[in-house]
Amino acid sequence: MKKEQMMVFPSANIVAWASLVGGDDVLKVNEQGLLVVPEGVEPTGFNLTVAVKEDDRTFIVQKNVGTTGGDYSSRALSELKGFAKGWKATVMVDPIEVIRAGGNVWTGWHKNQASNRVDCWHLGKDGKLDLFQIAILTHNNGKTWHLVGEYRWRGQLYQMGGELVGLPEISKWGSLEGGTSKRTQIFGHPDFTFLLKDVKRLMTWDGAESEVNPPLPEVPEGQFAVVDWFIPLAGQTGQGIVLDQNGKSAWVHGLDIEGFNPTSFEPLLWHGDIISYTGVVMNWGSKKNGPPKLTGVKLVKRAW
Repeated sequence: MKKEQMMVFPSANIVAWASLVGGDDVLKVNEQGLLVVPEGVEPTGFNLTVAVKEDDRTFIVQKNVGTTGGDYSSRALSELKGFAKGWKATVMVDPIEVIRAGGNVWTGWHKNQASNRVDCWHLGKDGKLDLFQIAILTHNNGKTWHLVGEYRWRGQLYQMGGELVGLPEISKWGSLEGGTSKRTQIFGHPDFTFLLKDVKRLMTWDGAESEVNPPLPEVPEGQFAVVDWFIPLAGQTGQGIVLDQNGKSAWVHGLDIEGFNPTSFEPLLWHGDIISYTGVVMNWGSKKNGPPKLTGVKLVKRAW
């Protein structure tokens, strides 16, 4: 495989590549993750492959985001033989689906759609735990396609009350549990339990529980809210949930955030950030009778 066909994520020591469904050739990708799709081709889906070093204590799984607190599994992943000596390559059995509806284009990420991402967990022998996600996205209705990766949680494992807990490095990661996402379900995956056997004796956490589960800061009065979570991989332009002064939730979409750039996939918002907004849209899209959507969203204060 040629260098220009692989996306390298050096901080996570991971490489990834993609091909079109129905095509045999691996797509070229630049350093910013832009995939070179042949002119005139409208993708129906992508095949994603991720490779890690065999001795790097990183394993690849997928999360069932179709249900609240969905579990982690390797059922839709398969090992790709013969990539390179000392590396283990994992390919998604189910291609990432491209969805087209009403002039909108995005990659499926929940419910009955094949996931647009894989979750790469790294468990060090000292109990250091990292979650790095890799996905294929478009935030401009298919004008460009990108192979992207980002850390979603980083921290240290401890024992507390006879159970495993994770202390985040900084508050923007939030709790390892992740609220309703229940990231701690990774503890039950066989690859995690195998690696845990080699971890040195974990220290007992005797600090404040608020450090393990960082509370959200208070929200100022007025048209302000605090970010519970925001994920660039979700929805059509990234999306998340914020809470107002009374704890009521609202959706925020990437397109409605000041500074949104459809070719950049750096998260604009993180857990605990304070935002302001100018508008509230009720009963929007398919979210009838659900939380409203905010518009004119602007970052006011970082939580970290």
